[in-house]
Amino acid sequence: MAGVLIRNSFLAIGLVALTAGSDPATAAADETSESGGLQEVLVTATRREERLQDVPISVTTFSQEKIDAQGLKNIDDLARLTPNLTFSRTGVGNSTNYNDENSDIDIRGIDSAAGASTTAIYIDDTPVQSRHIGFGSYNVFPQLFDIDRVEVLRGPQGTLFGESAEGGALRFLMPQPGLDHNSGYMRAEISSTKDGDPSYEAGAAVGGPIINGVLGFRASASYRQDGGWLDRVSYTRPDPSNPLSLPVYASTTDQNANWQQTITARAALKWQATENLSVTPSIYYQRLVINDTSGYWVPLSNPSDTAFRTGNVLKNTSTDPFYVASLRFDWNLGFGQLVSNTSYYSRQQHSVSDTTQLVRALYASFGLLPNIYPPPGAAAPEYFTDTQNNFYQEVRITSPDTKARVAWTAGVFYSNTNENVPSEGYDPTIGAETLAFSGFNVCSAPPGCPNGLTFTQPVNRIIEKQIALFGEINFRFTDTLKATAGVRLSKVDSSGESAIGGLGFGPTLIESNFSKTEKPVTPKAVLSWQPDANNLYYASAAKGYRTGGINPGVGTFCDADLAALGVPPGANGLRELPPQYSADSLWSYELGAKNTLFGNRVQLNTSAFFIDWNKIQQNVYLPTCAEQFVANLGVAHSLGGEIELAAHPIDPLTLTAAVAYTDAYYARGSCAGDLTYNGTGCVGPSSSTPLSPIVSEGNGLLGAPWTILFSAQYATPLSLLGGRTGYARVDYQRTTAQSRLLPYQDDKNALFDTTIPSLPSTSNLALRIGARFSGFDLSVFGNNLTSQHPQLSYSRDVASTVDNLYYARSVRPLTFGFTGTYHF
Repeated sequence: MAGVLIRNSFLAIGLVALTAGSDPATAAADETSESGGLQEVLVTATRREERLQDVPISVTTFSQEKIDAQGLKNIDDLARLTPNLTFSRTGVGNSTNYNDENSDIDIRGIDSAAGASTTAIYIDDTPVQSRHIGFGSYNVFPQLFDIDRVEVLRGPQGTLFGESAEGGALRFLMPQPGLDHNSGYMRAEISSTKDGDPSYEAGAAVGGPIINGVLGFRASASYRQDGGWLDRVSYTRPDPSNPLSLPVYASTTDQNANWQQTITARAALKWQATENLSVTPSIYYQRLVINDTSGYWVPLSNPSDTAFRTGNVLKNTSTDPFYVASLRFDWNLGFGQLVSNTSYYSRQQHSVSDTTQLVRALYASFGLLPNIYPPPGAAAPEYFTDTQNNFYQEVRITSPDTKARVAWTAGVFYSNTNENVPSEGYDPTIGAETLAFSGFNVCSAPPGCPNGLTFTQPVNRIIEKQIALFGEINFRFTDTLKATAGVRLSKVDSSGESAIGGLGFGPTLIESNFSKTEKPVTPKAVLSWQPDANNLYYASAAKGYRTGGINPGVGTFCDADLAALGVPPGANGLRELPPQYSADSLWSYELGAKNTLFGNRVQLNTSAFFIDWNKIQQNVYLPTCAEQFVANLGVAHSLGGEIELAAHPIDPLTLTAAVAYTDAYYARGSCAGDLTYNGTGCVGPSSSTPLSPIVSEGNGLLGAPWTILFSAQYATPLSLLGGRTGYARVDYQRTTAQSRLLPYQDDKNALFDTTIPSLPSTSNLALRIGARFSGFDLSVFGNNLTSQHPQLSYSRDVASTVDNLYYARSVRPLTFGFTGTYHF
C-alpha cells in the first residue's frame, strides 16, 4: 500500500503543478526572508513582543509553517526536534495506569513523575499542566493544528510564568483574529504505516474582518485519525510448574488496536472597542480518544519484524475532552500596555486500565497464585477519572518602549485550581482463584470484594488558591549594557484529601488530609551585553519552585517495602507515611550568546547552564506491593548546554543543526523518614544498623545525555514544474543511551530491579519532497525510514522471580504519506 500511496502522491503533485497558475520561485517555508537571509522571529518569552535574537533566554520556536515542513503533529514530534526537551510515553510503567496518554516531560533534566509538573504548559496565557496525583493523572497537550507558534523556554521561568516552570515553559500560541485582512489555512494528510492501519487528517481555519477595523474572527476545526499498528492477541498460557516459561502467541483478537482519534475546534473574536482598547474572547476545545495502549508484551512480540502484540484481556481505553475559555483585554494607556486575561480550564478525562496481570503478579509473589497469567474469563478493569476545573486571572502592564533606559513589566496573578483523580478496580474472580490454588480466599478478609470491588479511591483531590505579584525591570547602563531584575511574590493556600481502600488496606478506608500555606519567592537576575543588533551575550540566575501535596496511604502488604526503607512502625504497629510532601525549588545559572553572522545568513545561539535542585519531589515505587508515595529526595544537579545553528549559505539551501547535552544526577543520596544519608547508607534513631537509601549519590534522572539534530532543505524553481518551486527536506535526530543508573536500577538502593534496562539510544530519519505554488504546499514524506524500534519504556508489574512478563513501548514503524496545505 505504501508504494501505491507514494506513486499517487507524486502524481497528485504533478497534476496540480501543471494546472495551477505559475508563480515566481518562493523561499524555503518560514526560514528565510525576501532579502535572502534568515527570517527574523518574534517571540513573547518576556511577556512583550521582541526579536528572538534580543531575548536573553534560551528559546526554540516553531511556527505553523515550520511545523508543517517538519511534519510535526503532536508533542511527541515536537519534543523529538527540540534540544533538551525530553518527552516520553510512560503508560507501560509499573508506576502508571497503563494509559497510553500517560507521559513524562522535562526540560534540561528537571524531571519528576510526582507532584506538580516541572514544565509549565500554556495555551496562550492559560496554564494547563496537571499535578501527578496517584496513578491516573497526566498533562494535556494541544494538537499542532492552526498554531501561530510554539515557544520552548529553557531554564526556570518562575518570575513571569509562576509555579511549575522549574525546568522551563512550553507555550502554544494561537493565531489571532484579523481586523483588516482575510486569512486561511487548510491541511489534509494521508499516510500508511508498515503492518498498520492508514492515518488521515483534515482541518481548516479561516479568519478576517466582520466589520473592517472593528470586529474580526478566527475559527478552526480539525480531525485526525492515527491508525494502529499493535495487535491485541490471545496466547497459550505458560506451564504453572515452570516459573521460567513464557506465554506463546496463539491468534489475533483485535488487529491494529492502538488507534487514536483527535478532534479540535477553536473560535475567537476581536472587538476593537476604541482606538486603544480591544477585547478578545476565545474558546479552544479538544477531544482525544485512545482505543488501546501502544505498550506491547515483550514475550509475544518481535519488533524487528514489526510484530507488536499485547496479551491484555481488556482494552486500555481513554477519552480526554477539555476546553479553555478566555477573555482578554488589551488597553494602550500611553505610559504602558495593559493586558487582562480571564480564563477557565475544564477537563473531564476518563479511562479504563487492564490490571488483570498486575493483581495476579501481587498474589503470585505472596504464593497465593501459581503465576501471573489469568485463567480464561478473568478480567480486572480499573476505572480512572481526572477532573480539573481551574480559574485564572492575570493583569499585567508593560512599558511601551523596550529600548528605553528603563523598561518594566508588572502584574498580579490569581488562580483557583481543583483537580480530583478518583479510581476503583474490580476483579470478580480473584477470590475463587486464590482459594483454588492456596486454600486462602483473599476476599475473605475485610473489606472483602463486594460486587468484585478490590480497590477504591473515591477521592484524591488537591485544591489550590494562589495570588502572586510579579515584576521585572530592565535598566540600560549604556546603549549596549543592560541589567534585568525580576521577582514573583506568591501566597499559595493548598488543601488535599484522599481516601483509599480495598484488599490489603484493612476494613475501613485510609483517609489523608492536609492544609498548608506557602509563600514562595522566585527572583531572577540577568546581565546582558549587546554591542550591536547582531550579537547578544548574557548571564542569568533564576529560581523556580513547586508547591507540596498529599500522600495517600498504602496497603498493609507494603510493610516489607517500607521496612526496607526504614519507615518506623506507628502507634498501631503499621508503618505509616507522612500525610504530605513539601515544596521543592531550584536555582539555575546560565551563560549564553546569540550571534547573527554573514549578513543574516547564519544564526548561532549557544547556552551553558548549571542547576541546583533541592528537596526534590519524586515518586517512590514500592515494587513488591505495586503502590507508591511521594518523598522529598535530597539534592540534584543538572549541567549542560545547547548549540543551535541556522544557516542559509546559498539561496536554495537552508540548514539547521543543534547539539544538546544534559547530565542530571543526584548530588547527594536520600533516605526515608528520620534517617540520614552518610555517603553509603541511611542511619538514624529508627535503625540500629545502616539501611540502604532510596537513591544513592550519583544516580541519574531520566533523560538522554546527548541530542543531535540536523535538517537540510533545498528549494528552487524547477522547469519540470513550470518554474514553480520544488523542494526536498531531510530531518535527522539522534539521542544517546542513558549513561547513569536510575535509582531503581541501582542495587545499592533499598528498592531496585536490575532487570530493567536503561533508556536506549534512538534515531529517526525523515524525508519530505514537494512543491509550493499559489499558497499550496503538496508533498510526500517518509518517517522512521531506517525502521528503528527502540524500547523507550520497559517495565514489569512486580520485582519478583514469579513476574516474568515485561512490557515495552516503541515508536511508530516506517510510515509513508502525502500532505497538502494551503495558506491565504
